Amino acid sequence: MRYTIIMLSIIAITDVGTCWGIDQSICTPGSEIVYHQNGTLKTCTLKDNFAVGGVNCKQYATINLFETGTLKNCVTSDYFNYGEIICNQHDQVSFYETGKLNTCNLSRSIQIDGKTCAQFESISLFENGKLKSCSTPH
Repeated sequence: MRYTIIMLSIIAITDVGTCWGIDQSICTPGSEIVYHQNGTLKTCTLKDNFAVGGVNCKQYATINLFETGTLKNCVTSDYFNYGEIICNQHDQVSFYETGKLNTCNLSRSIQIDGKTCAQFESISLFENGKLKSCSTPH
């Protein structure tokens, strides 16, 4: 019993056992690392390509996460498919906290909600998936 109390005290004091999922081990050593108030990783520069939420984020680029650990934004290392939308590689992609796509640059033209959106231009969606804005082909 005494051993159990001692171990629980050590765990509580050192916060051992707390698992936030993504931690500073994904960050480039020596780079600035920012945390949310709850202790979860908020932003840093990636030391390697890193996959999160189906997105491959690019090495040496900045990653931003929500307090829940879900991806807020990063630069992609590969094309990212989101339904019919294909986001360009080596470009910024951003998400809502729910994991739904917010913005990206298109790798090809697409017709969405009756509007043609231009290749290599930005597309922005509402959280419900409806088109907020995009550039039309010239």
